[in-house]
Amino acid sequence: MILSLFIVAAFNLYCVLLLPQIQFFDLMYFNVLVLSIWLVCFLSYWIKKKRRKKQVFQRMQDKQLIAEFFLPYIDEKIYCHDIALLEEELSSERRTNDWLKDDIDRVVHELKARLGALALCKDQEMAQVTFEMINRQLSSLLLLARVETNVMDLQFQKADLRSLINTSVKNNKYFLIHSRFSIQIDCPPISVYTDPEWLIYVFDQLLINAVKYKRDPHIEITARKNGEETILSFTDHGIGIEPQDLSLIFEKGTTGSNVRSGTYRSTGMGLYFVRTVLEKLSGTIEVESVPGNFTTFTLHLFGNEKMEWKRIRSYL
Repeated sequence: MILSLFIVAAFNLYCVLLLPQIQFFDLMYFNVLVLSIWLVCFLSYWIKKKRRKKQVFQRMQDKQLIAEFFLPYIDEKIYCHDIALLEEELSSERRTNDWLKDDIDRVVHELKARLGALALCKDQEMAQVTFEMINRQLSSLLLLARVETNVMDLQFQKADLRSLINTSVKNNKYFLIHSRFSIQIDCPPISVYTDPEWLIYVFDQLLINAVKYKRDPHIEITARKNGEETILSFTDHGIGIEPQDLSLIFEKGTTGSNVRSGTYRSTGMGLYFVRTVLEKLSGTIEVESVPGNFTTFTLHLFGNEKMEWKRIRSYL
C-alpha cells in the first residue's frame, strides 16, 4: 500500500512537470479516486486482521490445537500455542507411561511374594485365599492397562442393582468367609443404566477395602431411589480414614496414614480406579468416615437412558 502511494505521488509529479495540459481538477479527481480505493483496501485489511486476531484469541482459550483453522497463514503466536500444547500432551503421556511402569513393577513384586507364600502354604483354605488374591491382582493389572490407555469398551444396558451386588459378594466370597464377615443388604428392586461388568468391579473394590481394613467384620449395603438417581451406600466398621486423608483417597497413588505407618499394605490404586470407572459410567462417589468407627462410600447412579446418554457425551 505504501508503494501505491509512492506511485500516485510520482504520477502527480510527472503530470505537473511534463504534462501541463492536464487539468488540475482532473488530476485531483484521479487522486481522490485512487486514495478512496486505497482507503477501502486498507480498512478491509485492518478489519480482517482484527477479526482474525479475535478468532485466534477465542480459539486459544480452548486447550486444543488451532493451526488447522488458520491455514495457510500461521503466525508465531499460533505456532507457539500449538507447540506448547503438543509438548504438554507429550509430557503427560510420558508421566502416564512412568506411572504405568511403576504400578506394573509394584504389582509384579507383590505377585512374586504371594507365589512364594503359596508354595510354602500347607493350609488349603489359606492357599485358596492366596490364590484368589493373586487372581485379583492380575485382574487389577489388566484393568490398569485398560483404564490408563482409555480402552474400556463400555457396554451400557439396564441392569438390576441387587443382582450386581450379589455377583460382587459371590466374587469375593473367599475373602469374606475367611475374614468371617457378615453382610446386610437392603436393596429394593432397582434398575440402573450402566455397564454391569465395570460397576461390579467398583463393588468388588469397595468390598475388598472393607476386608483389608477390617475392625468389626460387618458390612451394610443400602440402596434407595431419588427420582432418576439411585443412591447406593457401602458402610464398613473398620479402622476408618483419617480426616487429612479424606480429600486425597481417590487420587492416584495415595496410600493414607495407616499404610505409611506400616500397619497395612496398599498400592494406592484401588479407589483411584473406582473414581475413574464411575466417571466413565457417569456416576459419582463420596466418602464419610470416623477413624476407629466406620467408613461409608456413597455412590450416585442413574437409570434413565436419555439422561444418561447426555451425561456420557459430556465425557467424550
